[in-house]
Amino acid sequence: MKTQFSITALAFVSLTSIDAQAQQNSIEDVLSQNHACSDTIVIRSQALTKAQINAACKLLQTQEANFHQLFGTLNKPVANDNNHSMRANVYHSREDYVEHVTNHFDVPSDNGGMYLEGLPWKEGNQAEFVAYEKKGQVWNLAHEYVHYLDGRFNLYGDFCLSLHDSHSGPEYCPKPAPLYPHTVWWSEGIAEYISAGDNNPKAIALIGNGTQYPLSEIFNTSYEHNGGTDRVYRWGYLAVRFLIEQHKDKVDTMLGFTRTGDYPRYQALLTSWGTSMDAEFDAWLKQLKANNK
Repeated sequence: MKTQFSITALAFVSLTSIDAQAQQNSIEDVLSQNHACSDTIVIRSQALTKAQINAACKLLQTQEANFHQLFGTLNKPVANDNNHSMRANVYHSREDYVEHVTNHFDVPSDNGGMYLEGLPWKEGNQAEFVAYEKKGQVWNLAHEYVHYLDGRFNLYGDFCLSLHDSHSGPEYCPKPAPLYPHTVWWSEGIAEYISAGDNNPKAIALIGNGTQYPLSEIFNTSYEHNGGTDRVYRWGYLAVRFLIEQHKDKVDTMLGFTRTGDYPRYQALLTSWGTSMDAEFDAWLKQLKANNK
């Protein structure tokens, strides 16, 4: 009887400690610093310095301006999008990120940061970006902010409505995945293109080195299948850069469909392109490689 009491008492103490720890580790306690860069950008952080916050704000505001100039959006979002601002949630370290991000946002921690669009048609929905400090900066901030801009101004609907095969949290998109072509090449490629510009040596290093994808095959890129870091991000970057530099009119036509949520016509358009640009893409890649030697 004494032993049973001791175990019960120990369990009670343990549960009490867990509850107390959970309260201490709430989002507001861990990410206690709040700073509004503008009406569209908020940074909530654990330990960013004033200089780091100012640098992050400047970066995001510059990207925002570049995005709207590139696409001529006139700051007009797609229909039914209430993501009026993005909040960046920045943990102090990779270790802090792993410790807290799953409890705070119901996302996996085995990544370098994530953009969480939520349900943009709901009034009061808050778009979130989760990340951590690395090498004195907010890791992947430039890339992930483009996802916010692209989702608000180029892609109608939430993450599940766009075309991919990811069923991970927090969205847990329903199965089965839509047929190819998906939109992963575009969403990840444009995030890389706007954040890196012409300075993407890791992507250029892939040209003529190992697996080479024709443009028509890059359109079938996704997350779970036909994926991988090089294909998703670096080949996505090369495909987007090629189309914007050489065929901006085709991009504008494509976005005309994605902005209204007409993804079947988006797929029909890319299917109609077929292999028509593969040879030109290959020649463009060779010239890009030569120009960067």
